[in-house]
Amino acid sequence: MIHNIVSKLIKDLQRSLKDLEEASSAETSAEYTSAETSAETSAETSAETSAEYTSAETSAEYTSAETSAETSDQVFWPMFKYLSGEIKGNLTKTRTMAMDNKGVIHSLGYKSDMHIETYTSNDSISRNATGHKGFIGNVESSNGFTYFLPAYSTSIGRLNRDTGAITLEKKFKSCPQVRSGVEGANGIIYMPSYTKTLKIYTLDSKTGETGCFTPPQPGFFGHVWGAAADSEGNVYMPPALGNKILKIDKSGTSFLLEGKPVTSGVSGFSVKYVGATYVKSVNKVFCLPRVGKKILIIDCSDDSYEEIDLPADYLKVANKNKNFHGFLAPDGWLYSAFWADTKCFRINPHTYEIQWKDYEYEFMDGYISAKMGSGIMSLGTGYSTCALTKGNDVYLGLAGTSRAIKLEFKK
Repeated sequence: MIHNIVSKLIKDLQRSLKDLEEASSAETSAEYTSAETSAETSAETSAETSAEYTSAETSAEYTSAETSAETSDQVFWPMFKYLSGEIKGNLTKTRTMAMDNKGVIHSLGYKSDMHIETYTSNDSISRNATGHKGFIGNVESSNGFTYFLPAYSTSIGRLNRDTGAITLEKKFKSCPQVRSGVEGANGIIYMPSYTKTLKIYTLDSKTGETGCFTPPQPGFFGHVWGAAADSEGNVYMPPALGNKILKIDKSGTSFLLEGKPVTSGVSGFSVKYVGATYVKSVNKVFCLPRVGKKILIIDCSDDSYEEIDLPADYLKVANKNKNFHGFLAPDGWLYSAFWADTKCFRINPHTYEIQWKDYEYEFMDGYISAKMGSGIMSLGTGYSTCALTKGNDVYLGLAGTSRAIKLEFKK
């Protein structure tokens, strides 16, 4: 009884605050310019594949978004929205997102059979009766297919973006333990292993042939959870547990970049960087931290790199596990995806300005805690994993919660 009364009071307060927020937004809507979100296109891109060597259509979408960050003073944050529907059970849920040409997002299972479908036409989610497991990460290929990458599977999942059909193709004798991938030059997909001895698995998107090689790794270098390709097809892989950056150039030659050790402000087995995103307008790759305290920025024009600090006030209140993958949003800023935290941060790729916001209130959704509102059972499984952009909306992957969310960016 008391809980019901408290929940009602909280919902009434939220409704009043939302009305004030909308009124304030209406008063200041004139500050928005068309450049901020002119990228209303049919191209869909994931956080993991935003750095891919892809089509001109996708590049046009990113260029528009990037320009908005360069030409406008960003003061607004995207609106938070829960999608309708709930997916009960299984803490780990999914670590993948692939959108077909009808606007349906497909997410396959991580440690248990799962196939969650997100319908962007009406912002709802449901669980398909037939599921698959063992996948982390996606690569949206130039051949019309999007691939589900094998972490704990010997098969690669393949989504036909025209039909929405998913097929599994057995490619390996043992599980490759990959967590990410990207399409580089000549249609070759590179997938780094999350293992002490780093291996790079390859998939030729034109022929379907797979391969594997071991790149140079003097001293301890391994455990990579991120890959991005520049506009020429050069691939960059930041370290998760190591301290070097691996590059695979467009000819397929691999080597470690020269420079000081990459630390992200942490030591030991703390996970530094997960994910990598290429921003074409500045020709740089941005890598956001998992446990680390810095952002890694790689300049693709000369292979130099630097690490910049996250704001001290954010680090004081942020959860240790901050981010799972970054994504380039319609407003041109690069955002962190919520992991074990209701807070997220963003960086302007042109100015390196960093801001952060706590969405705990929105996650609560009228309940007394974000845990109750989202249906999360353990912070160790995360609120979200990856992200996909469609028009002015960003859909976030379902991790340890029972409800899915999206962020709405105003035009």
